[in-house]
Amino acid sequence: MLSLDFIRQHTDIVRANLQKRHDARTLDELLQLEEQRRALVAHRDQMHSVLKHARESIRALPVEKRAAQNRQVKEQEQGIRQLELRIADIDTRLQMQLLSLPNLLHASVPEGEDEKDDVEIRRWGEPLSFHFEPKPHWTLGEQLDILDAKSAARIAGSRFVTLKGAGARLERALISFMLDVHTREHDYTEIMPPQLVKSSVLQGAGQLPKFVQQVYHCSEDDLYLNPTAEVPLVGMHAETILSAGTLPVRYAAWTSAFRREAGSASRHTRGLLRLHQFNKVELFQIVEPSVSYQVLETMLGHAEAILRYLALPYRIVLLCAANVPFAASKTYDLEVWMPAQNAYVEISSVSNCEAFQARRADIKYRATAQAHAEYVHTLNASGLAVGRTMAALLETYQQADGSVIIPKVLRPYMGVSLLIPDHQH
Repeated sequence: MLSLDFIRQHTDIVRANLQKRHDARTLDELLQLEEQRRALVAHRDQMHSVLKHARESIRALPVEKRAAQNRQVKEQEQGIRQLELRIADIDTRLQMQLLSLPNLLHASVPEGEDEKDDVEIRRWGEPLSFHFEPKPHWTLGEQLDILDAKSAARIAGSRFVTLKGAGARLERALISFMLDVHTREHDYTEIMPPQLVKSSVLQGAGQLPKFVQQVYHCSEDDLYLNPTAEVPLVGMHAETILSAGTLPVRYAAWTSAFRREAGSASRHTRGLLRLHQFNKVELFQIVEPSVSYQVLETMLGHAEAILRYLALPYRIVLLCAANVPFAASKTYDLEVWMPAQNAYVEISSVSNCEAFQARRADIKYRATAQAHAEYVHTLNASGLAVGRTMAALLETYQQADGSVIIPKVLRPYMGVSLLIPDHQH
């Protein structure tokens, strides 16, 4: 969240940031509310001063001469209460305005309106050439009897999938493999947080009020289904001051993620690419501000490592201004090659949120025991989206007979090296 003081002192910067993000709103209402609030606060403080003087004057009068002055004091007290109600109303409106403003973009983020303006940074691996027409992963999944969209539709409706047999085992293998790499090689602490979160935690992570239409709400308990593990990981340290020597905090968490996809018109309506419920291994770091952009590059490498171990070709793109997530200052996307789609598809986003989430969730640190508490920087990365990784594996490692080779690094988790279509058993 941007501070009101910063907005007032650097209005031109905030306006330019909104324009760069192609955000049509102006700051006019926010600045008018802030001006009204300052005037009301000044008036209230003046009335408090007059009230204090009146009370002192009353004490100097004989008791029998205090009635008129007491009436005036009560009128002044009522006037102050009315002012405080007006100030509280403006505070609420101001807070909603502040919560709706996106993070400031880093200077290195390119201008742009849509994905054609994202900047490709590098590629790894060469997309395979097939001597046959590669099948989409949903067709392979049905033939292998590992993906079942029909039963999922009976259970929950569209955009859900049931994983069966080797499909369920492959999902579990990918989760275990990702967590093992990140905890053993990249020094993350594994976390399994609650899957339900408070509204205050969603707000702290930047999901509310912006994405209220995308989250599943349990109204009776006022709890929300986790939309991404980044949210509870931010919540773990909300309203805390981390002591000297505790940074960096490095967490790797596997959770299911739940998203309505309200209003989504994605072309990815089949298979594993855009579901209402999906598994994801999330990387999250809390660091000192001075190192956060160095850490961003490191986390990008951690996400890349999984794709390299699995030998899945991918590319990295730097998102243009219009595509950078609401809470982020700078974001890279990893896009894996999907042969049957004949396209690169996002499999991870790696973002530096700077102090945006820390301000909203009130997460600070002290560099030394005597130092003033400062806001931390938070970063997040998918490491990786599990369903999309499975989809890429199925399409990349498919054979002409419909079987799918299991990558070597997953075989100890799977116990098999090949998935064979049902009709070949």
